[in-house]
Amino acid sequence: METIVKNLSDVSAQPPYEYDSEDRSAAVLVVLCEIGGVCHVLLNKRSESLRRHPGQVCFPGGMREETDCSVVETALRECEEEIQLQRDVVKVTSVLPSLKVYQKTLYLTPVICTVPPNTFTTYNFTPNPSEVADIFHVPLSTFLSDTEPPLKSHSVEHPYSSFDLHHFNVEFEGREFDVQGITAHLCVVIAAIGLGRRPKFEYRLPSEYCVVSDEIRGRVDRILHGL
Repeated sequence: METIVKNLSDVSAQPPYEYDSEDRSAAVLVVLCEIGGVCHVLLNKRSESLRRHPGQVCFPGGMREETDCSVVETALRECEEEIQLQRDVVKVTSVLPSLKVYQKTLYLTPVICTVPPNTFTTYNFTPNPSEVADIFHVPLSTFLSDTEPPLKSHSVEHPYSSFDLHHFNVEFEGREFDVQGITAHLCVVIAAIGLGRRPKFEYRLPSEYCVVSDEIRGRVDRILHGL
């Protein structure tokens, strides 16, 4: 776990993590927890009643509000609102550089944090039913296909090219979830950097879909090409 935290910290943005523009911005909280010596990551399934992306899997998080002084505040506040994970339980370890999601003209910042070992199995998570339908966790290595989950991809047409986005079918306590889109992309990037291993499938950063920092691109490219 220490190695994963260090590897992700190596590509962290530098504090203070304040919003530096009025651009449309959001932050997500990437919560990591050690269970039986294995790093797990926490994910939500969005409520079917939501207007945008109903039923899709995502990290806890959401849009910036006027009272949020930083991306960390946005991520922690949203996590408390969505699943009642209190901020005094988590330890923020790094903030990855923001990425720009073209399809949403949105700047998205992943905030990495840890919770004490086995918290995922003992904490009383309480989903806000208006926003969250389910909460689950899987090993981070799932997104490098270490456990050979069913992996799908679909082609996305872009004005200048087409590219593939991966889907991961994962199971938790007898329930199945489809991790796709920007969440799947972030899971692959965070797993590759944190674990320092390349995926067991062909992968490239989808620059047509989102823009990542030079630090993230450089680190992922070195892992993908074995440098």
